[in-house]
Amino acid sequence: MLRKKDFAGKPVNNNMKGKQPPRPFFKKKWFRSAALVAILLPIGIFIYNTDFRMVLRELSGVGFRFTYILATTVAAYLLGTIAWWVCLGTERSKISLLRLFLIRQVAETVGLYNPTSVVGGDLLKNELLKPHGIEKNISSASIVVSRVTAILSQLTLVAVAAAWLCYYTWDHTPLAVRLGVGVLVILAVGFHIVFLQKLKKTGHAGAREPEIPTSFIKKTRDQIGTLIKQTQTFFIYRKREFWMSYLFFALHWIVGSIEFYLILVFLGFDISLMHGILLDMGVILFKSIGAFIPGQIGIEEIGNKLVLMAIGIQAASTWLTVSILRRCRQLFWIIVGMISFIFLRKTETLKLFSYGSSVR
Repeated sequence: MLRKKDFAGKPVNNNMKGKQPPRPFFKKKWFRSAALVAILLPIGIFIYNTDFRMVLRELSGVGFRFTYILATTVAAYLLGTIAWWVCLGTERSKISLLRLFLIRQVAETVGLYNPTSVVGGDLLKNELLKPHGIEKNISSASIVVSRVTAILSQLTLVAVAAAWLCYYTWDHTPLAVRLGVGVLVILAVGFHIVFLQKLKKTGHAGAREPEIPTSFIKKTRDQIGTLIKQTQTFFIYRKREFWMSYLFFALHWIVGSIEFYLILVFLGFDISLMHGILLDMGVILFKSIGAFIPGQIGIEEIGNKLVLMAIGIQAASTWLTVSILRRCRQLFWIIVGMISFIFLRKTETLKLFSYGSSVR
């Protein structure tokens, strides 16, 4: 049997038909370098703009009590890890809770200070899970669903805290503010109802031929549609895990807000835990708006000032102390994130960029 030959007279390998040539090494190397710069640059900007003399001064004023603040954040991050771990279903047996905690810490550090925000952090989570043998669809679904339950539980707490503040200060709250809070509560409840109803729909689409996306807008639309379908499937067939993740994320937000409460108590203010929840949720919402700013420079500080004014604390010294102590906590967790990354690499369990680009 005669074999086909190419124009040079050499036999053609039929097994190579239709296959793409391997990516050049320099392209992979370029991607790794660019990704590392994109991750480290915003974190470097944040550290560069930190006044360490003021940080040390405020830390010396708080003293050993600063460990209480760190303890609350450890507990909050652990609850957030459990909320994600639940979404992995039976695949969670392939990874320990501690290792998932480290992966989440690395990815959340990147997402917090990178202009891509949670998108970049969630893509990194997906890459970091690959070496553990977790099925790709379950891995991506767990990341998407855990992000959904985190947002839903956060919106619930924002509405509850805002309504509580309005009720607590009813006699001193202007009518416009009361109306605004009422609208916020209605929107939050309405969004929950509409979104959950959307998740209950299976959305079967007949036997239509799938279209190949040709533009960025179509590709983005198809990717969003895929994420929604993943969430729908998870909600329909694994409601228990969905609501468990929701509950753990609600606890994650509540415990995390104790940080604000403790700082103000250390400064001599008589506040309640609900004040802490309101302050923390307000700052997180404000930071989400300014997520595109590299290193989040100035965003959290402005958010701290606005939420403190909302509960009647207007002293500049208090705002400055709160901002510095919260920045101390952020610096601590940046260091933990870097150590976690080094540890994961050193154990040769994770190879961050060995799978190429995370954008498929």
